[in-house]
Amino acid sequence: MTTIFSLSARFGAFLLSASQIAAVPAFADHPGENLNQVMAAKEASFEPITPRDAPELVWQGASGDLVSLSTLKGKVVVLSFLPNGCGSPCEAQQEKLGQTISALNSSAMREMVVFVTLSDDPQTDPREQNWMSAQGPDAESLVDASIALAAPSDRPSTSPQVHLLNRKGQQVGIFHGADFEPLNLLLYINGLTNAHPHEEPSILQRVIGWFS
Repeated sequence: MTTIFSLSARFGAFLLSASQIAAVPAFADHPGENLNQVMAAKEASFEPITPRDAPELVWQGASGDLVSLSTLKGKVVVLSFLPNGCGSPCEAQQEKLGQTISALNSSAMREMVVFVTLSDDPQTDPREQNWMSAQGPDAESLVDASIALAAPSDRPSTSPQVHLLNRKGQQVGIFHGADFEPLNLLLYINGLTNAHPHEEPSILQRVIGWFS
């Protein structure tokens, strides 16, 4: 299998235009708490998920160190799986992720987002520093993790999934397959980076805080 973390020659020339990237903040300012509903109406491959704590995952990075999903709280996480035998569906999806991160890393979101691709086999880190290519602890654990993350989905699909976690470490949405527009994934990520990681205090709480 060819290395799928770099853009192939066929797609290498494709980059999101500067005008599209410039439109991202305007989108983020509009939907607010309705981000999931807005994206569901915009992108057929997107499935909104009622926010829930993501299952704990531990994987081995290219350097051999163990990394846990919980240690990434505070960042938006874009999590995908690359199991043996997935073939072209996963290759196509990883290609779309590569296009998305190329555009994302041209913006201020670079430090706020991490992409994680979990595989059955040892991997080398892709060219982007905020894209982790990692080996799961074992094939069974990788399958269990994939099933656990797919559990809230209402779509009977066998296509690979991209799971989005907000900065609280909650699973909030799934992009199915590889038919999604990279721009729409970029817009959704941007909306998550602009969301407050903690609940805003009420007016009463603020007043009490002034006098405490």
